[in-house]
Amino acid sequence: MKRSPDTICAAIAVTALLLAICIPLRPSFLYAQGVLLPSYGQGKTIVRVYTDYFCGPCRAGEPKVEALLLQLVKTNKIKLMFIDTPAHKTTSLYAQYFLYILNLKKDFEHALSARRVLFEAASQKITAKEKLEEVLTQKGIGFKPFDPKQTFNAMSQYIKDDGVRATPTIIIDNGTEKQPFVGIDNIVNALELLK
Repeated sequence: MKRSPDTICAAIAVTALLLAICIPLRPSFLYAQGVLLPSYGQGKTIVRVYTDYFCGPCRAGEPKVEALLLQLVKTNKIKLMFIDTPAHKTTSLYAQYFLYILNLKKDFEHALSARRVLFEAASQKITAKEKLEEVLTQKGIGFKPFDPKQTFNAMSQYIKDDGVRATPTIIIDNGTEKQPFVGIDNIVNALELLK
């Protein structure tokens, strides 16, 4: 049976549509769509870190978690993504500025420094944009504004897909299985096992 060019084009279009629907969002695809959601490290295991700058346990556990993440990223054991989780009403402002900071400089150690400054600002209960900008400037953390709507949409999708209901949470995705770990002790233990 001979197929017409129209039939072949239609089949290709349907196949492309099905592939677009079925391929899960991964950071490289998100970045290609203009979404600023950088990942760090070259490991096969993906670790998504869900925190809220105003979450006391997140802030208290950050030094332990940061040290482990730094080691795992530098040894390419993991590919790491930070996903700010807006449990507190002001977290969206902080998440926006974290993205602005990464928009200027995506370096991993710079991202960690920025997170430390943002956690510190949250502990001081800074909720005004101007005050937050002042703190960032004083600490030498630059930022470059952009429209973060698409990135926030992507983050919201990850939060939904991973079923995140509390912070701090990490998801460890080895490609065949996603495992959630909630609470600093569980997170530290899970990250230790990845070494």
